[in-house]
Amino acid sequence: MNIQEHLPILLVATPILMSALMIMLRSRPTFQKTLNIIVSASILLMSIILLLQVWNSGIQVYEVGEWGKYGIMLVADLLGSGMVVLSSGISLLALIYSLDYIEGKSLNTTYHSLFNLLVAGLNGTFLTGDIFNMFVFFEILLLSSCGLVVASENGGVTKISDKMEATFKYLILNIIGSMVMLIAVASLYATMGTLNMADLSVKIATLSDAGTMPWHIYFIALLFIIVFGNKAAIFPLHYWLPDVHPTAPSPISAMLSGVMIKVGAYGILRVYFLVFKDALFLLQPIIILLALITIAIGAIAAVGQKDVKRLLAYSSVSQIGYVFLGIGMGTAYALAASLVYLVNHAIAKSMLFLTSGGIIHHAGTRDMHQMGGMVKSAPLMSSMFLIGAMSIAGLPPLGGFIAKFVLFDAAMLGEYYLPVLIGFAFAVFTIFYMFRAWLLMFWGQARDSEKYGPYSSHGISPMITVPIIILAAAVLILGVYSEPLIALSSEIANQLLDPQPYINAVLGGSVR
Repeated sequence: MNIQEHLPILLVATPILMSALMIMLRSRPTFQKTLNIIVSASILLMSIILLLQVWNSGIQVYEVGEWGKYGIMLVADLLGSGMVVLSSGISLLALIYSLDYIEGKSLNTTYHSLFNLLVAGLNGTFLTGDIFNMFVFFEILLLSSCGLVVASENGGVTKISDKMEATFKYLILNIIGSMVMLIAVASLYATMGTLNMADLSVKIATLSDAGTMPWHIYFIALLFIIVFGNKAAIFPLHYWLPDVHPTAPSPISAMLSGVMIKVGAYGILRVYFLVFKDALFLLQPIIILLALITIAIGAIAAVGQKDVKRLLAYSSVSQIGYVFLGIGMGTAYALAASLVYLVNHAIAKSMLFLTSGGIIHHAGTRDMHQMGGMVKSAPLMSSMFLIGAMSIAGLPPLGGFIAKFVLFDAAMLGEYYLPVLIGFAFAVFTIFYMFRAWLLMFWGQARDSEKYGPYSSHGISPMITVPIIILAAAVLILGVYSEPLIALSSEIANQLLDPQPYINAVLGGSVR
């Protein structure tokens, strides 16, 4: 048996099986941790092999149960396999970080199991070729992430009541989003008789070419803005994020901000440019408008924050707006720029949330006004936060600079002058609030120890520092050597704008 032929299903089935196994191993915590790290590293390796396989050999299609377009079909193209590599890498580092950060009772009982379900949901979302199965994987993501948000940290400063309140908001808003998605999916099936995305693309294009497109197809397409906008936390569906990200444990905050909100951007790219490409003329102006409002709302709200994780959460709202801005412009260059921005933000923001965990561990608080002078007592955290802040702010020579440069360049070439002006103005806001946060926490005099207590004298373990350093190195590498990422993003953009190879692979090509 050639295992490479089965990589798509292995990337989904392995974490699902591990989720069950982790529950059975809760009485053997050391073995449980070791096995989970090995399996997570294996998933990352398989995802890299799959991406290289797709790059060299073309789109890979895997039928589950051999029901073809009427059953479960996994499709690995450059976009899907690339997203799996990104999520698997961040997941592995977040898991390593968790081993010393999450409180033992949570870690050894449900944490590993739910974490694997989260990974399975992410991989399934990125690889599914069927829109109903995307809905199923969304539900797996929702339930697993809700359980992970309420996990307890070692020496955590977040009250369990705050965690429960944030989780309740997150759950309710996402249940509403799930209902909207189910309505949209059911309407599509009632109209087209299929939910395979390649098949939908062909049938909708045929109706559009014949001039017989039902009017409600456009309405269904608009519903998916609500579905994916809620996942990505764009305006006006962003209200859950500023509560959930700060109250979640830092490794889960990194997963939520680094990967989970990118699921919404992936959904827009996959569904709109494959299924609803004939409705893009209606959808793209709406996406641009929502993106600009999201950029502004997130940046303005971040300026007024004193909680370091809440500031990072609002920053994520603003930054995902830039990703959607590139998607809304819709040219090959703009889509490539959007993907470059997505990857750089995922890495830098994951690093910042992990760094914030170390800061909170050292200071015993999330309030930046109760910190100060930590550049002397926590020099590593100071350096790592500064690198992340510079990248998010878009300063050279870091990856965030390249991301903003190519996005603004694409907008100028597309003559989107007003969006560029607005985006640039709020990029200045980003520079202000990120460096203000660094100055509050690390510069100046040390905090008043009589009023707020001394900084922790306990050292931060390699389990916490190594993932942060690896992500910081990635941020630097993407800044000084961005050509491979830009080349991959450009090829993905071309595939999005020409979905025919995807359709041929699914409906007419060879499958397992």
